[in-house]
Order: sequence, then structure tokens, then C-alpha cells
Amino acid sequence: MTPLSAIKVLAVEIGAAGPWCSRMLADMGAEVVKIEPLSGDLTRHWDGACRGLSAAHVFLNRNKKSLTLNLKSDEGREIFLKLAAEADVIIENFKPGVVARLGIDYEAVRAVKPDIIYGHISGFGQDGPYRDQKAYDMIIQGEAGYILMTGTEEAPAKIPVSICDETAGFYAALGLLGLLNRRHESGEGGEFEVSMLECAATLLGYAPHFLWHRGEEPLRTGLRHGLLTPYGPYKAGDDLWFSLAVLSEAAWRKLCEEVVEAPELFADARYKDNESRIANRAALEGRLVELFMAEPKAEWLTRLRAAGIPCGGVNTLGEVLEHPQLKARGAIGELSSSVGPLKEFLSPIRISGEAPVFDHLPDLGEHSDEILQALGYDAPARARLKDSGVV
Repeated sequence: MTPLSAIKVLAVEIGAAGPWCSRMLADMGAEVVKIEPLSGDLTRHWDGACRGLSAAHVFLNRNKKSLTLNLKSDEGREIFLKLAAEADVIIENFKPGVVARLGIDYEAVRAVKPDIIYGHISGFGQDGPYRDQKAYDMIIQGEAGYILMTGTEEAPAKIPVSICDETAGFYAALGLLGLLNRRHESGEGGEFEVSMLECAATLLGYAPHFLWHRGEEPLRTGLRHGLLTPYGPYKAGDDLWFSLAVLSEAAWRKLCEEVVEAPELFADARYKDNESRIANRAALEGRLVELFMAEPKAEWLTRLRAAGIPCGGVNTLGEVLEHPQLKARGAIGELSSSVGPLKEFLSPIRISGEAPVFDHLPDLGEHSDEILQALGYDAPARARLKDSGVV
């Protein structure tokens, strides 16, 4: 038994935010039926990096069943509602209003499944002046302030991973689990929504408080932490990078006296506490950059660890994929697919030491016959649905 093995999820999803949410549910053992247009989710066609399959498809759609369905057709809507009547959860991430126009919104589903849990993911929310604006991860990074907080003073930058899509997916999964728990207690279903913009805004962390209370917009500090110093990556004498994090005055003293052997830094009134160090960042960072060029990366990591100061390597992607800790933990597995085994990260949630589910990557419409047969459609009926462009 996996944690969600009794849960059936109908995922009406495109792009990344919805598929990421349902992938996490599938990893935890839920039966996820991915509803796709006859041409397939757009992410299937982005590239052919994985033996002809797109990297996004491999990342987002494992452990699911794929059903192609023309939701604009009467029969397609009928099939959807039959599936909904047997589902526990529906998750959708179309533009607001689309599921209502298709006749598969919460009210339509609740008529056939009163205790359904129905979740919406959208860019800006189900109402408000931005409701109908198209949203992709980079657009939300800009709207949520990430781009003008990232990079250097001269050049803002985006975060390279789809952090806004994935954050919305995480929050949606949490919302679904919360409502599943409530239904377990009361028998009551419900509808909820998350927006990428609001989810991204919650990750702004400490920065809004400086604006609310001090009127300070965050500075773009490049490789340095906006609120703490020394904190971040530095180049060593062998041109390799390492990171360190000084979070207390005790750690600051150890860094000065034991690691870089420059006690005059600790004695300097300009650096007496973290806010003083931030105010005098340019002078301090300049001196540290000079000091760290005196020894190779391995030496600095040895000294930092001996002093108990948090530190680590600054790795290339290749080094990450060969990381000894990830290897020791068995973090990468092989996913079965029609093109052969494909490497992917396991779920980081370990239950009794094991990742919950790591099974199969579906081809487009791979499970259509299986799903339709379970709904009572015999072979001639299934053939007719295919010929008429319903599935």
C-alpha cells in the first residue's frame, strides 16, 4: 500500500504546473488519468532529447495513464463525466473559464460525484483584472518580482528552473491532500484554486518585510545573499568554486580567526555584526575574494568543516548527477518507456526508506482502450470513438 493508492485522480492538464502536481500524486501511488487532446500535451513536442521523447514529458508524466479525449465533443464530455463519477480528485490548469465552457467544471462534476475534490491552477487566479492573461513561468517570474531581484546590478536574470510552475504544483498538491483529509473526516468534497502569481509571491520570504517596514527594495547582489554576508560562492586559488554560510557571530569569528587567519577582520568595527557587514559589503567581500584565492577549493572546505561552518561545493550539472551523496541514496532510477529505460530522479519522499512509486512513462493515448473498456465501451464502440475523433 502506497499513501495514495486508493485515490483516483483525473488530470485535465497542459504545460507544467498541473502535470507537476499530478506527477507528485502519482509518485505517491494515486491512479492518475491524464486527459490529453488527440495531438497530445504540448510538452510532448518541445524536443526529442530523450531518445525521441521530450525531456519535459519524461519529467512530468511518469506513473500516469494517458487517455486522449476530445473534450469539445458531446461524447468526449460524456466520457469525462463517467470518469469523474468514479474519481476522487480532479485537477485542471486551463485558463479560467475553459472548463465551464467545456461543461466539465465543478458544478457539472458535482452533479455526478457530490464529494469530488476539484482543484484549479491558473496563472493569475479565477478572478481579478489579470484573470484572462496568459501566463508562463518566465512571465510570472517577472510579475512576482523575481527577475529584478536576481542577477547583478547591471543585469537582472531569471531563475533557470520553472520555479513558478513547480511552486503552484506543490501548493495545489497540498490543497488536494488537505481536502482529502477533510473529506475523510466529514464526507465533504470541495473546490479550491491556486494561482502561480500568488504562489510565487509567498516565496518572496523576508524581502517584503524590508519594504513594508523600511521602504527598502531588494538589491540585486549576484552571487551574494541579499541579507547575510559572508554567504555564497567564492572562487578558490585553483579556479574552482565553493560556498559557505556565516549565520552567527560565532561563525564569523571562526571564519576570521581559524579559517582565513585574518583576526583583524573580526576586530574591525565595520564588520561587528551582520547588518554592519551588509552596509560595508564591498570592502569585506573584496578582502575575502583576495584571501580565498590563496588556497585551493579542497583546502577551504577542509578548514570550513573543521570550524563547523556550513559549506559545500559549487557543482556543474554533471557533478550533481554523479554526486556521491545522491548515488549513496539511490536518488536516480530507471523509468520504463516505449523507447527503453530512461533515467529520472526518484521521489525525494522516502517511506520506510523507499521512494513510493517509480513505474512507467505513458505514450500518448496508451491507456485509452483500457480506460474505455473499464467504462463499458466494447471493441466496436471504441473503434467508432476513434474513427469519429472523440478519442
